[in-house]
Amino acid sequence: MSFVGNALIAKIKNLHATDLTAQDYQELLRRDTIPDIGTYLKKHPAYQDILANVSEVTLNRSRLEGLIRRQKFDRTIKLVNFISLKDKNFYMLSLIKMEHEVILAVIRSYISHEDYDVVDQIPYYFDKYSKIDFVALTKTENVEEMIAALSNTRYAAMLKPYAAVKNDDIRYYEFEALFENDYYNFAFTQTTKNYRGKLRKELLDAFRARIEMENMIKIYRLKKFYGVADSDIKAILIPSSRISERKLDEIIAIKNPDDILKVIIDSGVGPYITNKNQINLEYYRDHMRLSIANRFMYFSTQAPEVFLAYTFLNELEVQNLTYIIEGIRYQIDESEIRTMLVY
Repeated sequence: MSFVGNALIAKIKNLHATDLTAQDYQELLRRDTIPDIGTYLKKHPAYQDILANVSEVTLNRSRLEGLIRRQKFDRTIKLVNFISLKDKNFYMLSLIKMEHEVILAVIRSYISHEDYDVVDQIPYYFDKYSKIDFVALTKTENVEEMIAALSNTRYAAMLKPYAAVKNDDIRYYEFEALFENDYYNFAFTQTTKNYRGKLRKELLDAFRARIEMENMIKIYRLKKFYGVADSDIKAILIPSSRISERKLDEIIAIKNPDDILKVIIDSGVGPYITNKNQINLEYYRDHMRLSIANRFMYFSTQAPEVFLAYTFLNELEVQNLTYIIEGIRYQIDESEIRTMLVY
């Protein structure tokens, strides 16, 4: 391991040391309002900078969730800026993910007919690394205008087949699948290009494990809530060598989506399946992600693995805070919110 690699690991672990703990989540669950959540986070080392000049009284759900994501953006970009390794492109994976999140958020705004201030949600210096014109993106009102705003990026070509889709006809799951495929294609390309031996295998296995579980959840959702045809489902799944095409076809062919859960149970994850099927299916996915992250964070001496662990843990922290904020907003019982948290 190079000096820079060791320095990067040390920097990541220093940042991780200030992430929210189990005790923090217990305290947050006791809060009654979104401003109360803001007050607690404002005193926390991880969030005090991003919230320093924000009045808790003015905080609403959207604003607070945006600032939480922005904090993660800021920290990750600082790490990428710190890196001077020959495999720097691998670490750009996090920035690709950030771009995807911003574009998908804008697409959601078309569906909900709500304004989305992109510029307010991204780090101040994100445009230094991204070719996206975020100001132009903010002003778009449909996919066709989005493609024009993204004309200087590779995303314009990705979205071109959807140019004629009207806002009321947007099938959001198709766009999710489009960007998931882009994320994993980039991940596999950079991992294969930059690494060899055990490190390459472990990184690829981590991505493939996520893909396998995401595919299961996607099949379940598309059948359960959207009634999507089997052929259309298969077309938007991400290939993974961990599960054979024949087995995947068998799962897709299951008529009753609830029976798909039996496949998960047969694979040995029964304890996560209860009468709250979808929640607990995702709960297992998140525990799998946590398990991979903890293994890399605490036992790996390879900078790419520790960095990937940090990005996984960031995703989980944002998700946990979102569950708490949404739960408080909709007055969901504390015990029910607690069952959704993974840390």
